[in-house]
Amino acid sequence: MRYTLVLCVIAAAFSGCMIQNSKQKLSTSLQKYNVALRWGATEWAAEHVAPESREALLGRRSEFDDIKVSGCTIGRVKLKGKDQAIATVHIEWYSGRTLSLRTSVIEQKWKLRSGKWLIVSQRLVKGAPCPLFLPSNPKVRISSLDGRKR
Repeated sequence: MRYTLVLCVIAAAFSGCMIQNSKQKLSTSLQKYNVALRWGATEWAAEHVAPESREALLGRRSEFDDIKVSGCTIGRVKLKGKDQAIATVHIEWYSGRTLSLRTSVIEQKWKLRSGKWLIVSQRLVKGAPCPLFLPSNPKVRISSLDGRKR
């Protein structure tokens, strides 16, 4: 009985460490992805994108040259089970053509795959659509940001 109790305590402590380790990995991935996009390092950001979306991000990187991010803050992060999370990210950005500061609130969905947290989708919650942070939305083009047709 005593050994069973000790084993239960050790198992509970170990599972708590695993959850904490997973949270730390998620936090690190969130920071690395969002900071990489903030500074225009799409290759580094792509390391945190699910493989099925990675090429879409890298294929559009020339469109991002005109976008400048002046601030990026990770807000609420909510774990959904052991392998899914939703993060809210607040972004301040502008297009080099308009120099008009815009704000966006993006919801990012993350999944744990093979021990690594990867972003699987993003959606605009509020504000102006920032093409840099919405690579899965092909309708948003840089040329449409200043209202002129090109």
